[in-house]
Amino acid sequence: MKKQFHKSPRHWMGLVLLLAMLFATPVGYGLAQGTMVTIDPASKTVAVGATTTVNIHIANVTDLYGAEAHLTFNPTLLEVVDADPNVDGVQIQAGTFLSPDFTAQNAVDQAIGKIDFAIAQTPDHDPVSGSGALATITFRGKAGGSSAISFVSVILSDQDGQSISTGTQDGSITVSGPSPTPTNTPTPGGPTPTHTPTPTPPPEGILGYHTVRPGETLYCIARAYGVDPYAIARQNSILNPSLIYAGTVLAIPNVPYTLPAGRVCPRQFNGGTPTPPTCRWYHTVVWGENLYRISLRYGVSMWTIAEANHITNLNYIRVGQVLCIP
Repeated sequence: MKKQFHKSPRHWMGLVLLLAMLFATPVGYGLAQGTMVTIDPASKTVAVGATTTVNIHIANVTDLYGAEAHLTFNPTLLEVVDADPNVDGVQIQAGTFLSPDFTAQNAVDQAIGKIDFAIAQTPDHDPVSGSGALATITFRGKAGGSSAISFVSVILSDQDGQSISTGTQDGSITVSGPSPTPTNTPTPGGPTPTHTPTPTPPPEGILGYHTVRPGETLYCIARAYGVDPYAIARQNSILNPSLIYAGTVLAIPNVPYTLPAGRVCPRQFNGGTPTPPTCRWYHTVVWGENLYRISLRYGVSMWTIAEANHITNLNYIRVGQVLCIP
């Protein structure tokens, strides 16, 4: 004869309460969302001559201590309004999420539409967690059209200089107003135009052709010929300047430009004026150091040191390795 097991009323009541709690829990409750760096708001509209602001927003981060962001925009449609007229150059405004105790980079290149921004806290402040604005950018509309505000690269790190994984989300700004127009040509016998826009100069030609080799970047190729990397991107219809593929044949336009010191790719033809790398200091890595701490010591961003020394993994440097500090 089989024995009969009877559940007590208390057991059944506990089971009912447990099921009720499970079914009452919203889907996704307790699931951590990944860290994201976004343009906030994702889209805005501004009139020609007017200004608008967007934030570089960090969401759902834990133990953040330093951050570095590189962005691009269309310089024919937008310009950045200087956040600090008392300092040479054009800067953006640091946000309130991180304390900007050390500013490694804060520079805007209006000509090519590039923003470089990197800050870190000092031991006087604790790491921050949660969400907030890393920086605020004020744009002024120049001509009608839509400009993407795109991340080229983003680096987040904790107090030990370890990288924090993050995703990015680009934004856009639409400028309402007249688009850039070609030079007006008067109709014979007609009225003379009161304003003649400056015509866009024709292309200055191609210096030569460069076949991308494994490990090369648009920036090291640009340094090889002393030209603007974004001009190379435009000439070859490259949407993301940080992403090129080995085997691609690039037309190198004759647009002279001097980049900050860094890695220089081998030249494949003799056109252009190469920009040789320069090292202000040489640093020998000792035990316990990482790129973040070295960047704080010399006031140079991790990204710049990594590029100058062909470092692809920001979390890996060797004891005894000699680093060029540009």
